[in-house]
Amino acid sequence: MSLSKPIPSTSTRRDLSVVIAKTHHIPQALAYQIIDTTFEALLANLIENGHVELRGFGVFQVVERKGRTGRNPKKPEQEVWIPPRKAIKFKCSRLLRSDLAGAKLAEEDKAQE
Repeated sequence: MSLSKPIPSTSTRRDLSVVIAKTHHIPQALAYQIIDTTFEALLANLIENGHVELRGFGVFQVVERKGRTGRNPKKPEQEVWIPPRKAIKFKCSRLLRSDLAGAKLAEEDKAQE
């Protein structure tokens, strides 16, 4: 599927809703609601099951990061305790990985100029 307007590299929900609204000829408010509902469903699934698999895209998984001792970047001699926390890990699918391998990325475009 080709998009009528490219999505910026730093995308907001509004940027996505504009592209979806134009591509599918629906009101932007409806596209925004669809995006919000999608994100809410993904978050609820992550909280309940600990992972979300989007076939052809990848898997989001909740992982527990261990507590550790770190350094204060402003005062490197000062040690700081970083408590354990939950984080989200993403593993892309083979399909996405192969699509990205053949894609010409923005950084490559800038390097060639």
